[in-house]
Amino acid sequence: MFDWLKRNAEPLSALGGLATSFAALTALIVIPYQVGQADRIQRDQTAREIYREFLNLTVQKPELAEADFCALKDPTRITAYSAYVEYLLYTAEQMIATSPDWRAPMASYLGDHMSYLCSVGVWDAQSPDIRDLVAELGLSCTDQHICN
Repeated sequence: MFDWLKRNAEPLSALGGLATSFAALTALIVIPYQVGQADRIQRDQTAREIYREFLNLTVQKPELAEADFCALKDPTRITAYSAYVEYLLYTAEQMIATSPDWRAPMASYLGDHMSYLCSVGVWDAQSPDIRDLVAELGLSCTDQHICN
């Protein structure tokens, strides 16, 4: 056995080097894929938690979900409503990033708050990403969204 190893040391060494190279190459391909998958799973879980919190807030404060922005006069209620819609926008961004299937439900939620989003100053303060998101969802400011 020892003689066989001595006679074949060079080919065995080359075979060992090939095996090591193959293992390293496999690691270079598999590890980034696994890291990417773990990142995607984490983002999806985070988005679901954000959505659950949004639903919880909606259940706890239905007056915010159903509020007519144009009719709000109390500064405290306006502030609470503004925060609610901002959280809705954040939730929509996170959910749509996880899956395009969330576009329709998020468009439905946002459609109920277009008077706020279209109001002077609020719309201008929105980031281009938010404006693009709202436009991609097929929502736009019309005369019916403008407070009189």
